[in-house]
Amino acid sequence: MVGITTVENARLGYAAPSTPPKMHNFTYLLSAMAAIGGFLFGYDTGIISAAMLYIDSNRDMQPISNFWKELIVAVTPGFAGIGAVLAAPTADRYGRRPVIMASSVVFVIGAIVCAAAMSKEALVVGRILLGVAIGFASMIVPVYLSESSPVNIRGPALTSFNAMITFGQMAANIIAGFFAFIQPETIGWRLMFGFAAVPAVIQFIGFLYMPESPRWLFRRHGESASEEVLERIYNHDDEWVKFERAEIHSTVEADKLNQQADKSAFRRVLETPHVRHALLVGCSLQMFQQLGGINTIMYYTGEIIKSSGVKDSHTTIWISAVIAGVNFVGTLIPFFLIERCGRRKILIVSAIGVIASLMAMGGAFLLVNRDTASVTTSNVFGDSSLAYFDRCASHSNCDYCVTDDRCGFCTSSSSDNSIAGYCLPVAPLSPDAHSTTGACSTGFNSTSSPTSYTWEHSFCHTKYTFLPIGIMVIYLIFFASGMSPAPWVLNAEFYPLWARSTCVAASTATNWAFNLLISLTFLTLTELITKYGTFFFYAFLTSIGLVVFYFFVPETKNRSLAEIEGLFMSKEIRERYESERKRVMISRGE
Repeated sequence: MVGITTVENARLGYAAPSTPPKMHNFTYLLSAMAAIGGFLFGYDTGIISAAMLYIDSNRDMQPISNFWKELIVAVTPGFAGIGAVLAAPTADRYGRRPVIMASSVVFVIGAIVCAAAMSKEALVVGRILLGVAIGFASMIVPVYLSESSPVNIRGPALTSFNAMITFGQMAANIIAGFFAFIQPETIGWRLMFGFAAVPAVIQFIGFLYMPESPRWLFRRHGESASEEVLERIYNHDDEWVKFERAEIHSTVEADKLNQQADKSAFRRVLETPHVRHALLVGCSLQMFQQLGGINTIMYYTGEIIKSSGVKDSHTTIWISAVIAGVNFVGTLIPFFLIERCGRRKILIVSAIGVIASLMAMGGAFLLVNRDTASVTTSNVFGDSSLAYFDRCASHSNCDYCVTDDRCGFCTSSSSDNSIAGYCLPVAPLSPDAHSTTGACSTGFNSTSSPTSYTWEHSFCHTKYTFLPIGIMVIYLIFFASGMSPAPWVLNAEFYPLWARSTCVAASTATNWAFNLLISLTFLTLTELITKYGTFFFYAFLTSIGLVVFYFFVPETKNRSLAEIEGLFMSKEIRERYESERKRVMISRGE
């Protein structure tokens, strides 16, 4: 971990104590309560994959097209970006703690609205509220942890937030698996959404007893206001309390030197070269995290598993739970390595693995596509004048057919791919059960054909069923070990105190904006450029991200927050900054 007597601190005339601070129960409790925000983030983004398997068949939600599916999924990350932006000025004015508590309240309301929704429009409203709450949590929890954690566990504490996100996603699938036993198409999916209120209530109650960030207290109310919190965080270790107090004081004073009262924090960010530089790098990290396609995997896990050849929805949920579990285990890797190997190294290794996995995923779905049954247009037994009939008949095989949300595959043999079937328009009110015409329609006269037919809306038989699922597991291990935590950890460390809330909000909003873009376009992309083409496209985008990571992301391991700020400064600005910090320390006699 650290014995962080750094060269820069020595130049400034003060040094960290030679032994790391002792951890105690309060420190762990503080980190755990804050990390519940990560659990809620993960649960509410993860539960939608399982819930959509049954919402798709709920009569109150019909008709439900790909557009409505994408909207129900994507409206949450869309409003999460808005929530992150709103949280920044609120956190600067009222403190980090009240914003975390407000997010808990909105989580509860959003969960109740989703659980009680009697139409897809009402469900969208509930998902909007959850989006705002997730935006609050994703912006403020990393800031709170970076400002309140002892310096020697700041990396693991921030990584724990990310680990709790993936734990929440795993828990969502496990809980969904049990709720799926309770009339899933009418009651079960409502319980899946409603459960999110439970941890939100726990977090709200817990934060009634948690302190405010000592750095925010120091800046807003002076040194004495933060001293009691520092004493609790460092377990009354006088050396570490004195060191931390001195560093906060020097940072605040250096900020005041350049403070311009008539300018907003965001304008100052744009006009301060080193902070602007840090923000561009931070936003790029969040952008490429999403362009790696992670939330197509998490939001559409069920769709992807069914596309690979798994028919039963309950089986799909349990496979999703295993995959989410692998994702959670993957996030524990950086928890142990982030202070040993550094943020930059695990980020670059992770990106290389993600690119290779996405290419393999594209190849797997190409094999699935080539292996599915062909479409025939002879002896359709249907009315060719109906809407979408010609569109569906134009698809060449089962995979192309079921990828189109207007079509389904009607076959006389669900297990023999050598027997061709019919691609027919789906029945709007029962897309999983019937076609509008032909051999799989409710009005079909079976006496006209001695053959019995099976209808598939999202499934094709293939011998490659578990190949995409296995590659998905490998992808998640690589992603979770670096590209998942690194953008959150680095963005919580990059910025000076006066700009931290504003910059973390901007980078978090960038994350959610591209999350929205990816989640809103995944099903459309699979129709336009095929499933395999979509994953090849994500691999290309991540390759660009790897170049950015290699050339522009600095290492922050074992550096104080003040030192990290200096990494983005020019030599002249850094010397002036260090000089001012040193002057402050000398004037205090530290």
